[in-house]
Amino acid sequence: MLLIMKHRTIPLRIQKNEVLLRRLPKSHKARPGIEKDQAKRWAGYRGEAALDFHLSKLPVNEYMIFHGFRLTNGQYFCQIDTLILSSKFALILEVKNISGKLYFESQFNQMIQTTHNGEQKGYSNPIEQASQQAGELEKWLVRRGINLQVEFCVMISKPSTILQTSSENNLISQKVTHVQYLLSKIKMAINKTPLTNKELKRISNILLKEHVQEKFGILNFYKTSKDEVIKGVLCPECISVSMIRKNGVWICKSCKLKKKDEHLNAVTDLFLLNNDQPIPNKEFRDFLQLESPDIARRILDSLSLPQTGTSKGRRYHPPPDYQLISELYTSTAESMQHPFKT
Repeated sequence: MLLIMKHRTIPLRIQKNEVLLRRLPKSHKARPGIEKDQAKRWAGYRGEAALDFHLSKLPVNEYMIFHGFRLTNGQYFCQIDTLILSSKFALILEVKNISGKLYFESQFNQMIQTTHNGEQKGYSNPIEQASQQAGELEKWLVRRGINLQVEFCVMISKPSTILQTSSENNLISQKVTHVQYLLSKIKMAINKTPLTNKELKRISNILLKEHVQEKFGILNFYKTSKDEVIKGVLCPECISVSMIRKNGVWICKSCKLKKKDEHLNAVTDLFLLNNDQPIPNKEFRDFLQLESPDIARRILDSLSLPQTGTSKGRRYHPPPDYQLISELYTSTAESMQHPFKT
């Protein structure tokens, strides 16, 4: 079995965008910007997921895989799509899910996309981005007394994407390739002094320990207040319609759908919008549109959330790593274990 040390999960920004799109009125001025950003982020995530099939072909027990990794050297954060760790090298994979033709221009250090309809778009050079990530990872390793060669490669997830550059730009052929050639790139990377299994395990443990979960205030970014979002437990079928609670069951006022635990998704939404800040009973009650403090307390107690304080000063915290999910919670994913269920 392939040693996946950190599994691929839905990026936090995608999760928070989804919450806002679900809870902002259709006429809200921020929606077009959120929708545009979300389309790009879903495309990027699908490109990263395209790697999985090719990674599965790696020899068993020789490589450790880390997805969505984030480290800091103190002042800056280093965000890595996928990191492959072996006794001979560390390989950073920067994934781009872009179609059409890609021309890597060396004079101005740009990547220029020509779409299928002839439109041209300019991007920063992903080679430069991946190179900077490799440099930061090298510094991180050196500061911990680890001697390991760090390589990088830009992976293009669409096999149909045409790659072009000038004849003298040899770096492109070395550092950019389609995902189907991943294995050949890995074979080219080698360290002069291979690490022992014990050393490799130590590096893996340090990486996992020092991974920094992203924080992002979505409401502040889009200049939106909590008062502008649609509150309540939203019906998974009608999307933006709030449900009412009756006899321990949530009932949609529109389609009459009944759900027992639909508040779990609302609690997730609240913590994502709140940037993981602890909440009092009053804020929970207001967001879920509950009139009774006792009912709100019983629901909160049933979630077994970490707590601090007592009485009116009691605050409820999100469970550790509740954002680390592989699918968004929708009506089509009811059978999944929800992070707020014990």
